Amino acid sequence: MDDTERVLVDVWDWPTRILHWLNAGIVIALIVLIIGAEWMEELGVARELRRPVKEAHACLGHLFMVTLFLRIIWGFIGNRYARFTDIVPLKGWQWQAIGHNIKWYLSGFKGRAAKVTGHDPLAALFYTVLFIVLIGQALTGMLLSGAEFNTFPGSLFTGGMSEEALEGLEEALEGPHKAGFLFILLFIAAHLIGLVAHELKEKTGLLTSMVNGKKCLRKEDVDR
Repeated sequence: MDDTERVLVDVWDWPTRILHWLNAGIVIALIVLIIGAEWMEELGVARELRRPVKEAHACLGHLFMVTLFLRIIWGFIGNRYARFTDIVPLKGWQWQAIGHNIKWYLSGFKGRAAKVTGHDPLAALFYTVLFIVLIGQALTGMLLSGAEFNTFPGSLFTGGMSEEALEGLEEALEGPHKAGFLFILLFIAAHLIGLVAHELKEKTGLLTSMVNGKKCLRKEDVDR
């Protein structure tokens, strides 16, 4: 039994927590909507019945653009753990922690994960890629919505294009948009596995920390 003295540390500020859950909820809803639209197509449902589902996906995608933009802004002005300096692994100790945690995972979680207060550097490496993918999804989704539904602000770029040009644009963007979708599915799976591993082995209250903002850390681990 781990009887090491632990302390509660304020890590995630309230805007980070709110935007985390907002973005997570919106992404899950977007996934459900687009999978639903694809299943309807596979089942031979008429295009006019599938259209409202895709329009809802596009509408929610525009909301996601706003919340993603707010999270990016907060990555520059939030507290030290919300900032990209805590996410993007540019420091030597972060890469050492990444190597340590890879070994920790491969060993079957023997020993301890790297000592960090904010973002786990290995997870943060994937977060960095995720932010890039999400920006790509927002941009390609915006243009696809403009091409298919003539919605703002995508319509600023697609308005006036011929039918042939719009079809070519859709074909060019659908591939990257679907690739981003698949990456997000893989990220969610890896994120959940990592969350369970850290909850069971490290007992830092990682899940609850995204509700109350506090991590339960070993006293000697505070703070890097």
